[in-house]
Amino acid sequence: MNRIDYNQTGGFPLSTQILDAAQKAYNDFNQLGYLAGNNLVIITGCDPAAGGTVTNGFVVINGELLPFVGTTQTTNVIIVETADSRGFEDGSVKPVIYTRYATFGDGPEVFQWADFRRPMTLFALEDRLTQLEKAVPVGLVAIWGKPADAIPNGWVAHTDFEGTVPVARKAGDVNFGAALGTKIGTAQVTLNSGQLPKMEGVFETITGNSVFPTGIAAYTYSSPAYIGGGSLSTFSHKGVKISFGNGESHTNIQPSTIVDYIRFVGF
Repeated sequence: MNRIDYNQTGGFPLSTQILDAAQKAYNDFNQLGYLAGNNLVIITGCDPAAGGTVTNGFVVINGELLPFVGTTQTTNVIIVETADSRGFEDGSVKPVIYTRYATFGDGPEVFQWADFRRPMTLFALEDRLTQLEKAVPVGLVAIWGKPADAIPNGWVAHTDFEGTVPVARKAGDVNFGAALGTKIGTAQVTLNSGQLPKMEGVFETITGNSVFPTGIAAYTYSSPAYIGGGSLSTFSHKGVKISFGNGESHTNIQPSTIVDYIRFVGF
């Protein structure tokens, strides 16, 4: 920060340029108001009081630090400026000292009191962040349903779960008792013979021509069957085919929604 060394011997050269440099130096303090991230900020005071009034304090309006003169609360806030005149060596009188403060009132330029915000102190903010880190421990994995470039600060993409659905571990279970992070299951399954559903059908080895099998059996051909040396072909030998299924794999995915996972790594 710029500074002026007034405490020197030899007759300090006080001039309007020196005073202007001093004013520029303390004007830099106005920038601190932007730490609150808003142009309408309550810095100190301005607390509700008895009778619908607001106490004195300090506010920042559009980057300018101003005293706030408390009075009865209304909707609008204005900036009041008063000028104090002084006599010059040439006999003229000109305004020199300008006093500015904010208060409730109406005028050509007003600011809504409801828009003023009171920021947390740095210590309170530190405490809040500490509480948040305790509530959201490092390593916590969460479901993320927005684009990857919108992942908030303190979080990173967590790819360990890609293509899987999480399931709670159950100690001692043959399927779900494995160590954390173990991947189980498969998306596509082809059943073996022992896993096929039980199906039945009925057919006759020698049958009348009008008789047909049921279930999974089907006749493929027939030839006359002469029973007991008879000459009539009322019965037939039937070729039988047993078939079911087509040997295709089936989807083994439970109803799912595609998301991303993110992991908290700390602020």
